[in-house]
Amino acid sequence: MPNKQRNILIIAYAFAPNKRVGALRASYWYKYLGDACNARVSVITGETEAKGENVYFVKKEGTSILQKVIADDGVIWKKNIKHFLEIESGINPDIVIITGGPFMHFSLSKWLKKKFDCKVILDYRDPFAINPGFDNGKLKTAIKKWFERGFNRCADALITVNEHCAKIIANFDSKPNRIIQNGYDESVECNPKPVKLSDSATFSYAGKFYFPPGNMEKALEESSLSLTYIGGDEKALDLNNEYVSSLGFVNYDKAISVIGNSDVGIIQTIGHEFQSTTKIFDYVRCNRAILIISNDKIRCGSIHEELKEYPNVFWAKNTIQDIFRSLEDIKKSKYILPSEGFSEKYSRGNQLQYLVELIDEVSK
Repeated sequence: MPNKQRNILIIAYAFAPNKRVGALRASYWYKYLGDACNARVSVITGETEAKGENVYFVKKEGTSILQKVIADDGVIWKKNIKHFLEIESGINPDIVIITGGPFMHFSLSKWLKKKFDCKVILDYRDPFAINPGFDNGKLKTAIKKWFERGFNRCADALITVNEHCAKIIANFDSKPNRIIQNGYDESVECNPKPVKLSDSATFSYAGKFYFPPGNMEKALEESSLSLTYIGGDEKALDLNNEYVSSLGFVNYDKAISVIGNSDVGIIQTIGHEFQSTTKIFDYVRCNRAILIISNDKIRCGSIHEELKEYPNVFWAKNTIQDIFRSLEDIKKSKYILPSEGFSEKYSRGNQLQYLVELIDEVSK
């Protein structure tokens, strides 16, 4: 006798057609999770232009004193989600996956479990309470840690994107959990050109900047090497630099094409161990060489661990001199083709299986 079809609700503030990583993660799950675990999948999102079967828009409106302490859209959004679910009779989930950020609507877990007798899985795509990338004072961090412990105590399972994030999320190991990377979308065709590391090597940068890119731009100019940028932070660039061009925000298919037509993909890292970045997986999928520019430590943390078996990786501190040195090393290097199948484990399809396993575990 076939297993009974599950009802799964994904609560994701960001969703397609938004092109940001958090939206792509939730959108992929919506598209493929139903077939992967025999489920009817619904979505509640704050994305005004979101469309699809069983996709519901819930707007963020209202005020809260708490927003003065924690500037998180989930503070208000959770109230509107509760109101929506009180009147929407078509949603009756067995499993609810709440993905962040924002994060404060993670506090819906207790109410959801009582109303629907369901299991709740919290997806920490980024750390919440302790995030070395944010300049939070001790009091604010303590308040956020208090909330985070409450979120996780009420949840049935937890997800994050790497082991270093897991270490700084409160009581992560106390519940069923999985590490699920953002990965790359294997359903999008990828036909990269052969890589040539030479005086005419070309570079691409995808996504946001974690710190000003000026040193990188000046080093590229000194090395007479060109960069194509794709993302929403083009205002940070000096577009008067003849070696730098920008396409702005593009869809995922176009981004893969741009990456695959460059020789080297560039990554910025703030140099903290927890930080991982989705563009790694797109660069690896296209077999590109990779230049990692760090604003602090080099060759450490999640990024280093993911790439330590990958050839053609170059590191630089965020100074013009160090980036220039790495660029000159790239010009002189011999490209090594990565081992066959190296990237496959990072496909979103493979990563999705970890989510299916976790759903099965909490459903027992």
